[in-house]
Amino acid sequence: MAEVSYIRNPYPLPDLYPREGVWTKKPVLGSKVSPKDLEWSRKLNVYERLFAHHTLTSIRKDCRLQRKEVPEDSLDLALSTVYIHSKDTLVPKSYIPVQPETLGKKTWRVLKNKVEIYREPDIPEELKEPVTLFVKEAECYYGPVPERRVHPSSVKLNITAPHSVQSNPGYSRKIDGTFYST
Repeated sequence: MAEVSYIRNPYPLPDLYPREGVWTKKPVLGSKVSPKDLEWSRKLNVYERLFAHHTLTSIRKDCRLQRKEVPEDSLDLALSTVYIHSKDTLVPKSYIPVQPETLGKKTWRVLKNKVEIYREPDIPEELKEPVTLFVKEAECYYGPVPERRVHPSSVKLNITAPHSVQSNPGYSRKIDGTFYST
């Protein structure tokens, strides 16, 4: 399986075309710039470079880019979450609005102006035989059991003490209706 690494986008345009939308007309870059030129910034003056270089926000606001996948309201945003009501039961409240990008899944959104580079991983000579590679991947992990994390929404963070806000002067009660003892 190929490894993916990300580098800063060297081109004047962010790579939004197949994922986020379709161009009706080409974006305006200037007469000396082409969209796939790596040396574009060296050919221009500072003010021309500022005009020709687009950020993700500026290119998304361009009227020539038609974006059909963008959520129009809060319902569309809620429907694009990873939470599935019929499958996910007894999940914490903070899990429900989580978007797929938070979990590292690739979707229609482009979050950073970076370019993907695929390369095959380097396999040592001793592991190039299929049997050795299978045995190496089939080894079990022996080690300490990872500690169990407590979810922040399930922790009660208040401290019960006699020094609390009093409803009547001189009288204060706990949540369950009993009096504080001093």
